[in-house]
Amino acid sequence: MGATVPVTIEASALLLSVAMLLAASFSDLKTREVSNKVWLVYGPLALALFIARMVYAWDAAPIISVSAIATFVVAFLLFHFGVMGGADSKALMCFGLALPVPPAFFNSLWTAPIVLYPFPIAILANSFLLSIVSGVVILFRNISRGVSAKDLFRGFEKETLFRKLFVMFTSYKTSFSVLQSSNYLYPAEKVEVQDSNPVRHLRVVSSAEEDRDKLVSSLQDYNTQGLFSDGVWVTPGLPHLVFITASLLTVLLIGDLVMWMFFRVVGYS
Repeated sequence: MGATVPVTIEASALLLSVAMLLAASFSDLKTREVSNKVWLVYGPLALALFIARMVYAWDAAPIISVSAIATFVVAFLLFHFGVMGGADSKALMCFGLALPVPPAFFNSLWTAPIVLYPFPIAILANSFLLSIVSGVVILFRNISRGVSAKDLFRGFEKETLFRKLFVMFTSYKTSFSVLQSSNYLYPAEKVEVQDSNPVRHLRVVSSAEEDRDKLVSSLQDYNTQGLFSDGVWVTPGLPHLVFITASLLTVLLIGDLVMWMFFRVVGYS
């Protein structure tokens, strides 16, 4: 039987991760940016704790290594395909080193009967689940405007019902001046010229690394022409680090909500 990881190492990894993620989340909320200084502190300390964990838990080295490697691969791929921003992927990589497996001294209210994926991936999966809350908030914001769908989507009559419903959960209307002055807002529409006339279209897919200023400037001339006199659809940049932090606390205290839902659906107990 192999040695166990000292509680001091696991507690240090947990406290470090919570502290760094909280700091990054506050910065992400305030400016939608996170200084690289956070990762320059988090990364080396997480690596030191990872090495210490490997030294003590030498019998579990394969599991720990696979978890860390899988986390790095997922973080890189999500960043590469624009699903996550650079700060989110760096946070996940650091977390993969600090806590490749859940702390043994922490027992959540619900534990999955079998482990299907690495602990950092569980945190990521639950963060996406928690982010759905923001979609519900945006939906209620659109509904609370008290205007009909016909007025809300005037100029978008040719858009499909699915695209309109999707935008209701991800975007809202505001003035073009607010779009220009808010660096966390991205245009949720684009303009195409058809028969010499500008036609507005909804943008339902956005990359986390798109050039916001370029997107806004591409609409500037049309705003001058009065095309957005009724407002412009915008998508708020999602501060996903907030959801990653909330996911860590949720999984530790309550349990893996994604797995809980999965096992309830398949009827496994």
